[in-house]
Amino acid sequence: MKGRLISRLGLCLGSMTLTGMATTWLLTSFGASGVGFWVGVLVIAGLGFPLGTWLGRLLLKPVHEIDTELERLLQGWREQRGIANEDGLSGLRKALDYITAYPLNKVEVLESERAKGTAILEYMTEGVIALDGQGYVILMNPSAQRILGVTYDQRERRTLLEVVRDKGLAEWVEICQALDVAEPCKREIEIHFASMRIIEVNAMPMSFSLKQRGFLLVLHDITELQRLEKVRAEFVANVSHELRTPLTAIKGYLETVLDETGLESDVHRRFLEIANSHAERMGRLINDLLNLSDIETGKVVLDPAPIILGNFVRDVSAMFEKDAAKKDVKLVNRVAPGLVVQADRDRLSQILVNLVDNALKYTPQGGTVSFLAAKTETNQIRVTVRDTGQGIPPNDLPRVTERFYRVDKARSREEGGTGLGLAIVKHLVQLHGGTLHIESEYGKGTTIEFLLPVAQFQPAC
Repeated sequence: MKGRLISRLGLCLGSMTLTGMATTWLLTSFGASGVGFWVGVLVIAGLGFPLGTWLGRLLLKPVHEIDTELERLLQGWREQRGIANEDGLSGLRKALDYITAYPLNKVEVLESERAKGTAILEYMTEGVIALDGQGYVILMNPSAQRILGVTYDQRERRTLLEVVRDKGLAEWVEICQALDVAEPCKREIEIHFASMRIIEVNAMPMSFSLKQRGFLLVLHDITELQRLEKVRAEFVANVSHELRTPLTAIKGYLETVLDETGLESDVHRRFLEIANSHAERMGRLINDLLNLSDIETGKVVLDPAPIILGNFVRDVSAMFEKDAAKKDVKLVNRVAPGLVVQADRDRLSQILVNLVDNALKYTPQGGTVSFLAAKTETNQIRVTVRDTGQGIPPNDLPRVTERFYRVDKARSREEGGTGLGLAIVKHLVQLHGGTLHIESEYGKGTTIEFLLPVAQFQPAC
């Protein structure tokens, strides 16, 4: 072991040092041939070794401590690489070589990783802004500067408001920071500089170290996407309006002919009934398209008022009693009394009608459709519509609120569905400031929940 080598070196060094000092003194005092000189030699021979040992240990104690610490540091490194311990100067040299090279290698690796991260941030199409715990900007990639129409120098210490000059964005970020939640905040914000831009901002907390926290913003420029969406919605609205007028006329004439008693045969009547059925289906589709278009383009204005939820659910379920009885499906109202929501009566009716209609279509004979509600900790009311129907496959569940998406396309056409019901429900719930959540187990049923605000005042009786 290197420890034993160092001890031996210490003994030799101490003995040699002490012997040399004593011999020099004897020669100076007695000469090389006197009796005193030989007596001194005998004394040195007797006491030199223990005194030399003590002196050597004293001189090499710091070196021994360094060796011990070095051995401790290198033990883990040897075990990881399967390298056996080496005694002597060769092992010490290899250890020192490793200690010298290790920091340099680490610096190279860190520099390489830093260069990769910088390149990724610079070439990202999304804007990225990092804030420290005091709200100062510590990083803003080129895309963020392009999206926001600003320039930023990392050597400057400025807050987000000083860099962006948009009070709405800065205030929203402060609110997100104050919430101190792990989930990201998301919002669309209009930024006005050379031209108006619509920016989708995702914000979430991040940790730079155990003690230092900050905030990360990711920006998406959705201006062009919003413009195309507006064009699409306007096109759908215009086409739907143009189709409604001739369809109304066709349906009116069909109903008039069906009401006449002089039809020549049952075949004529059956053909006319089929035509009338498809005209009604087209009418529902056009009405749903117009409803969805009005919601998406902001033409729907809510008229919220306090509504006793239990009574309202009872009235809606009464509209489906005949259809439920035909299929032997039970409608169960389990909404607790005393729950009052703040909602638009017509739009809440539209939400529940769509959900109950869907539930009845896909619930088999002998099944159940239940209504439940409960107050949440966030001062909202969670309304639940649960059925024991066939359920939704897991692959289809994320897409059921998309326009025209049907899980069972053949059955939807047979039932006369438009594929717009849940899309309308989702937008109407969002207009009320709530969220829609769908859970389903294929073959067992579906549970749809949505949130509505609690009414601040009781409705007038």
